[in-house]
Parts: sequence; C-alpha cells; structure tokens
Amino acid sequence: MVIGVMSDTHGNRRLMHKVAADMTGRFRAEIVFHLGDDYEDALELEAFGYPVRMVPGLWCPQYDDARVPTQMIEDVAGLTVACAHADKDLGYRERAAAIVLTGHTHEASLAVLGRSLYVNPGHLKSRVSRGEPASFALVEIAPAEVRATIIEAATDVVHDEIVVDRARLGDGVGE
Repeated sequence: MVIGVMSDTHGNRRLMHKVAADMTGRFRAEIVFHLGDDYEDALELEAFGYPVRMVPGLWCPQYDDARVPTQMIEDVAGLTVACAHADKDLGYRERAAAIVLTGHTHEASLAVLGRSLYVNPGHLKSRVSRGEPASFALVEIAPAEVRATIIEAATDVVHDEIVVDRARLGDGVGE
C-alpha cells in the first residue's frame, strides 16, 4: 500500500494537481493525504476524484471551524496513521500512531521517534519557499517494512528516504 503526502500547497493548484497525478499514477498511491494550507485546494482534489484525506492548515478559515477536525487518525494497511497540519495540533493519541504526518514548516523531514515514523512532506507552495525546494512524500507500507521517501517536485530527485522494520512501529493508540 502506498500513500502520498502533500502539504502547504497555498493555492498552487497547478503543481498540486501534477503531484497528485504522479502520486496516484506513476507511484500508485491509493490515498493522498493533504495536510492543509489551503483546505480549498484539498477540496478541489476531492472534487477531481482523488482519494484524498484532508485537514485544514493554520491559514485556512476551516481551521477555526469546530465542525472541521484539525487532526485525523485512520487505519491504513493495518497501521495507524495520524495527521495534522502542525505538530501543535497532535494530541497524545495522534503522537502514538505508527505513522504521524504533519506539514506547516515547509521543510521536508523524516524521523523515527520512539515507535512512530514522523513524515513532513515539505511544501508545494512554489519552486522554493523558506529556502526549501517544493517536495512531497510517499509512504509504502509493506508486510515487513515501511519505506518513506521525500521527493523534490521539480526534479523527481529523492531528497531523503528511510526504511523502518514494520515490527518496530508500534501503535500506542488505544494502549
């Protein structure tokens, strides 16, 4: 199972659609997580038929709408995946998930903290934002391992990659 992760599109719908098409076509992502800024961008992906999960970013009016959750937890291929736009929106349950997805910083990063794999896909705001190139993430969940990859959007160059033994990732959610 492959999931695609994007964040901080900030109205750059042209790049967002290109990346979403690559994620679901070339990289075979079955789910696309859009981590906010802008929520309207994610709604557009959904309207175009992409299998999108979305949370609002800090700059979205939906962020302050109590009817729109700022974090989400979902079972994907037997692992708990949690997401929020910013780290500050993660509660205990979200932080204890096997895979934790956040954006906001515009800086792509991969890390294993405790028994959780943390993925920040970077941004798709523009060619460069805050000194960082546009990027997205792919997370492949296989029977024995989980592979997360950060890819620069303009060049398809792998920016970073991490492979974690799936048994190392424990769901603390509900424990």
